[in-house]
Amino acid sequence: MNDAAPAGAVKSALRTLLILELFATEKTTLTLAQISRSLDMPKSSCLALLGTLTDRGYLYKATQDGRYYPTKRWLNNARLVAEHDPLAAQIHSALERLHRDSGETAIHAVLAGDRSVYVDVVESEETIRFSTRSGDTKPLHVSASGRAQLSLLDPDQMMAIIGRINLKSMRSNRPDFTRKSLVKLIADERERGWSCNMGEHNPDVLSVAVGVDLNGSAHALVVAAPLIRAAPHVERIGQILMREAERLVKNLR
Repeated sequence: MNDAAPAGAVKSALRTLLILELFATEKTTLTLAQISRSLDMPKSSCLALLGTLTDRGYLYKATQDGRYYPTKRWLNNARLVAEHDPLAAQIHSALERLHRDSGETAIHAVLAGDRSVYVDVVESEETIRFSTRSGDTKPLHVSASGRAQLSLLDPDQMMAIIGRINLKSMRSNRPDFTRKSLVKLIADERERGWSCNMGEHNPDVLSVAVGVDLNGSAHALVVAAPLIRAAPHVERIGQILMREAERLVKNLR
């Protein structure tokens, strides 16, 4: 794991998040040396950050030899935040309806920098299904959620983001993608009312998305499924999403 900060990131904040993600990955107690090495962080800086997190009750020393582990304060605070999210309940209800009407996995995604982040997921009950989790991210240009979110932005905002995307750096089954063709595709999908990813990022997955502007933020409602099963039903899924997006916006007014 490397803690190299993306442009605009605050290093101490990024390192705090990386520490939490490291524990989530390793699922065991960790020493100062292990954390420092995994994050490529000087031991002195790592010790200071671990001390702050321990003092605030987010970590504790779980063994006599000084191995650290997170406390449930992370979970308790996250639960309180989630329970009082003003949009979460209504959006989750929308996902439940999308799952019921399509039979597939329904997702709420939000534009975050140059990625589309999955915020909430209601998974399909099919044995073979698209499986994901909250916090997963997708590249904007080869995801239905990303292009649906880009379609909500004014032209200058959209072009600024597209200008930062390295179209060749991410796995894609569309090697011929150019900025010009991406802008044209977004415009066509906006006119149609929904975006569709037919195996562009993952050859076995289809996703359909509708962009939703919520309080000035670019969100998307998404239905994702195995390509072979869902491909014949793209039009119907698109209509279901458009109807649910309209209902959600109306309910939130």
